[in-house]
Amino acid sequence: MTQAIAGYFVFLIASMFLADKSNVIFCRNWKPVVFGVLLQIFLAFSFTNSSICISAIEWMAKGIAKISDATAEGTKFCFGYIGGGELPFELKENGKSFIFAFQALPSIILVSVLSAVLMHFKILPILSRVVGGILKFVFNIKLYIGMFAVTRIFIGPQENLFFIKNKLNSLTKTETFTILSLAFVTSSAGNMPVIANILSGVCPDALKHVITASISNIISVLILSRIAMPTEDSIVDERFDISEERKHTNLMSVISQGLSDGLNTWWRVVGSLIGVIALIYIINYTLALLPDYLSGGAITLQKLFGLVMYPFTWLMGIDAQNLYKVAQIIGTKIAVNETVAFSDLAKSSISQVDITKSIYAICNFGNFSTLGATISSMVALAPKNTWTSKVIGRAFICGFLATCLSTTLMSIVFDVSK
Repeated sequence: MTQAIAGYFVFLIASMFLADKSNVIFCRNWKPVVFGVLLQIFLAFSFTNSSICISAIEWMAKGIAKISDATAEGTKFCFGYIGGGELPFELKENGKSFIFAFQALPSIILVSVLSAVLMHFKILPILSRVVGGILKFVFNIKLYIGMFAVTRIFIGPQENLFFIKNKLNSLTKTETFTILSLAFVTSSAGNMPVIANILSGVCPDALKHVITASISNIISVLILSRIAMPTEDSIVDERFDISEERKHTNLMSVISQGLSDGLNTWWRVVGSLIGVIALIYIINYTLALLPDYLSGGAITLQKLFGLVMYPFTWLMGIDAQNLYKVAQIIGTKIAVNETVAFSDLAKSSISQVDITKSIYAICNFGNFSTLGATISSMVALAPKNTWTSKVIGRAFICGFLATCLSTTLMSIVFDVSK
């Protein structure tokens, strides 16, 4: 627990180096930082010890699990046994009938439709306005920034930019930094059932931890962004309105758009997984031709990233015997994506408590492919925002530090609760 406590303060201090100047920005923003830390600590202990909060998280987890069940009905009808239906043949010993692209990933389509419907009926905007108001009070940020942070839990980083599209061109440097940092700090509701399916064999309660991680990571990035950059006065007013691109005249139009967005996202994820995994295979094949400088078999991309992530993993409170394995998994998440990292976690032989801690470290879109996609989306939607290219690199690092901050705090909570 001592190393995790030290790690929490190290990650807080590390965010100071993301500031423009060498002066300690924290002195000018101590109130939102302190309030944010207290809020995060309160939520962390509440989610693990309060019966009311635990029940609320379990209720949310059951709701998201039903999304997976509902999707399975659709995939069975369309794809039969390939989509999870009854097998027309006897499965061989050690055989697998689970097909990731047709049984896990299609939940993204249903979540996209549900998000569009909730947006159309103003349910998601109202919810985000209420919770966003709390974040506005705690962190001294604009209401629409708080609302953007809340909706980020439900919607992917690129899609979420449409939520405040009419404000993107007029964002200040600090607001641009915060918005971009949020892109890398958590996953989305569409990916939650996917993650739960991947980890079902090693962590039955994975979905509850994914939900908790998403909330905690949002708080973390707001804390670190307040340390790294001071709050500025914005020329954009507080009035919030859904962008014209998200307005539809009737429910069928909303459902159609949600289906189209979800289907496009599904194909992009499938395509990226095929391409990235194949690319990693080629890179590892090339690295294997080099002499073995690590004295542990062939050199791989995962091993190299594992060496870089090793000290960060130690500060997160991971046990010594599992440090290198978890470091490699975190490195895989950054180099590839969180889906491949969770697959590696499910196959790893590490302790149950470190599996749980690792969920908090890799439950986010903090990878190089998301970095490129976010830059492209931001430039396309806000060509007049000149801050994007200047802060995107620091925002990526801020997102990484935020997930580290959440992981160290949950490590402390788990150790205290033993």
